[in-house]
Amino acid sequence: MPALELIEVDKWFGPVHANRSVSLVLRRGSVHAVLGENGAGKSTLMNILFGVEQPDSGSILLGGQRRVFRTPKDAINAGVGMVFQHFGLVPELSALDNIALGAETTRRGRVDRSRAADRIGELAAELRLEVFLSRRVADLTVAQQQRVEILKALYRGARILILDEPTALLAPPEREGLFAAVRRLQAIGVSVLFITHKLEEAEQLADDVTVMRHGAVVARRKIGRVTRATLIADMVGGRPAQHTHSERVPGDVVAELRGVGISRGADVPLTGVDLQIRAGEIVGVVGIDGHGQQLLCEALAGMRQPDDGTLLLRGNEQRTWNRAAALRARVAYVPEDRLTAGVARHLSIAENLVLNRVGDARFFPRGLTARKAMKANADALIDRFDIRCRDGSQHVGSLSGGNVQKVVLARELSRDPRLVIVREPTRGLDVAAIANVHAQLAVSASGGAAVLVQSSDLDEIRTIADRILVMRDGRVVADLVNDASVRTAQLGALMLGAARTEEA
Repeated sequence: MPALELIEVDKWFGPVHANRSVSLVLRRGSVHAVLGENGAGKSTLMNILFGVEQPDSGSILLGGQRRVFRTPKDAINAGVGMVFQHFGLVPELSALDNIALGAETTRRGRVDRSRAADRIGELAAELRLEVFLSRRVADLTVAQQQRVEILKALYRGARILILDEPTALLAPPEREGLFAAVRRLQAIGVSVLFITHKLEEAEQLADDVTVMRHGAVVARRKIGRVTRATLIADMVGGRPAQHTHSERVPGDVVAELRGVGISRGADVPLTGVDLQIRAGEIVGVVGIDGHGQQLLCEALAGMRQPDDGTLLLRGNEQRTWNRAAALRARVAYVPEDRLTAGVARHLSIAENLVLNRVGDARFFPRGLTARKAMKANADALIDRFDIRCRDGSQHVGSLSGGNVQKVVLARELSRDPRLVIVREPTRGLDVAAIANVHAQLAVSASGGAAVLVQSSDLDEIRTIADRILVMRDGRVVADLVNDASVRTAQLGALMLGAARTEEA
């Protein structure tokens, strides 16, 4: 008897058919990966399984018995747990209290925290999910917070665990720790649904794969009996993935940092950074989260004024440097948090695509709004960047995360920038969307822009970058030409502070 069966599940949101007769079988004690492009219906399906959304038709069977989940509490009571990509923890409470919240054990009418701590400690030890139970969640790393979420689900009796893009915020060593924990869960009989857009993760971890496209299941595969090329074709309809790293010849220096430091408001200060970025090259930046990559990008983008050192654009020192000055200098910036910092969710796609052109008479003549010009601009960029939407009048807040990212990239790259700074450009995107983003960045570089890409995906940086900067403790510890001699393991060793790259 399977742990879970979804049978002919349908879901509509107005005119949008989000799930089309979706069926899925999760075997007991297995890891089942769900792959698909943005808008393929994966998140909707998982929300239905966890009681966040209700299906319009179809059935959910647990252990062969039909179940109806009207709320997440119904799903939890039935043994289904879910760890969302963006955690739902209370930052000011301890890890212990977050795990036990709503499921407290009592003794004589009072909450028995000691008993809860013993049970949670046993769970953590069994699965080797080490967590400082007494520490505030706000003081934990992202990886530790994820462990809290997993323990929270298991403490409530989850025998089916849904992990939604669980590696999106993790560094490579933390990903390996998560994979080890998933295998231990599998060993004790927990069945895992693993939502990911990274094929190598499915190949490494999953037993079975369900591929979705346009709301429907298009393939069911078993790992070990399917090639990566087949899975890519399943996901994107046969469109090949594109590798954009090329032999571009760098031109003049566009941006330069000399001894730049930032300490205000920084846990790990940026210290003495020297850097040149040339026209026509893509420079990748990697490092363990919080080791200076964000500060470096924000300094170049005009989001932070350096405390020390000098910033030059095309040889000219920038004494007053802020975002307004950066816009005038044609510096494009794509932030990591695209939904909060990258767009105005209540505005349309067309309006968001001209937010960086408020002084452009083409779109804002004499202080008015040129709707026809904005629509034509939106139509062209929607097509160029493959933004999945109804049309340019659709509010950005109604788009999937991947399509929001495409809107931000389209706005920034369409302005013929001299310097492009992009943080986590493909986080949460599918294979086809990743190829499109990489191609657009390559087009910008080939057109003469200097491009800086910060990513936690080392394979992505190896694919697109001409040079790779490795940061650790707020410093650039390596500046490598990206050729065949550079290995992903070598980059990881430099990030972690291995004494010699040969240790990788």
